[in-house]
Amino acid sequence: TPLGLMRIAMVVAPFLYVGTLISKNFAALLEEHDIFVPEDDDDDD
Repeated sequence: TPLGLMRIAMVVAPFLYVGTLISKNFAALLEEHDIFVPEDDDDDD
């Protein structure tokens, strides 16, 4: 199959992009509502 890798790339790339957008927006939503806010550990003593 000469175009096998090209077909795989054409299917996988859009799903990776959409998944990235969804996860980025969901993380922003969680942080906005203070459901999950990463802690800043400044213990450099």
